[in-house]
Amino acid sequence: MAGGILVIAEHLDGKVAPSTLELIAAATSLRVERHGVRLVVFGHGVKELADHLAGYTVDVLVAEHPLLAEYTGDAYVQAVRGIVESTNPRLVLIAHTAQGYDLAPALAGAMDLPVLTNCLAIDLQEGRLVAARRILNEKVHVEVEVRSDRPIVVTMRPGATPPQGTGRGTMSVTEVPVSIDPAAVRVKFVRMERPEVADIDLSSADVIVSAGRGIQKKENLRLVEEFAKAIGGVVGASRPLTDLEWLPKTRQVGQSGKTVRPKLYVACGISGAMQHIAGMKDAGLILAINTDPTAPIFEVAHVGFVANVLELLPAVLKELKAG
Repeated sequence: MAGGILVIAEHLDGKVAPSTLELIAAATSLRVERHGVRLVVFGHGVKELADHLAGYTVDVLVAEHPLLAEYTGDAYVQAVRGIVESTNPRLVLIAHTAQGYDLAPALAGAMDLPVLTNCLAIDLQEGRLVAARRILNEKVHVEVEVRSDRPIVVTMRPGATPPQGTGRGTMSVTEVPVSIDPAAVRVKFVRMERPEVADIDLSSADVIVSAGRGIQKKENLRLVEEFAKAIGGVVGASRPLTDLEWLPKTRQVGQSGKTVRPKLYVACGISGAMQHIAGMKDAGLILAINTDPTAPIFEVAHVGFVANVLELLPAVLKELKAG
């Protein structure tokens, strides 16, 4: 059982992470020989989750062990290493999440494998991997080529690929043995701490209205919130506003915040630094409002208004209420 692509599933509280469905889509879009795409689910008591994932047109491997009930790097590296050694895939795909960018380099280091992180797209061409990445604070788009006769570990940025839809029928689900040395697990999971107040998940929103420094003061957020509510959206922000604590960090869109792919993204008073654009450029329709006609946001916007957002939004709201 060798070849193909091995996708590492990520899940929490019995729910599949959206980034896992994106990895499946990226993997199934590649032309691979032999065993194609296999998804591996690690955990304890995750058989039902694995059965669900088998509906996404990929064969699923289930690796269960009490030490995999919660993520720890040492336990996961041991478990993943065993499966990589037995399946010898061409690629090991991992989401570039907090879990993924801990696991990927640790796995690559333990097995002496090549690793590429934070990729936007991947392709297999005549025995070589070609990956698209952005470097120098997202200002430069590059393609990296890797040739290797050993598995290549790749992390992909969440939001870079549209997620895989469910397929028809059910693919195979196979339980695989896991061997973990408890003495080698140096970190012990204690508890999960969550925010006291649950906030909006920007990554799943269809309409996002984001505010930037152009709104001038915190009190003007009410205007942005009213507009977002009127068009069925939620409020996001650029980094300066979350740094000022006008909105929580969970609302930040950009390289150091959330990567989003809404159907509509409205940028209100956002100049468009590359770090922000990196997080929203793949929205279906981008509408930008800014008083500066040379603002970088207009380079990615589908529709742009050179206007004061504090004057334009009240006028639009008036028309919406009248119509």
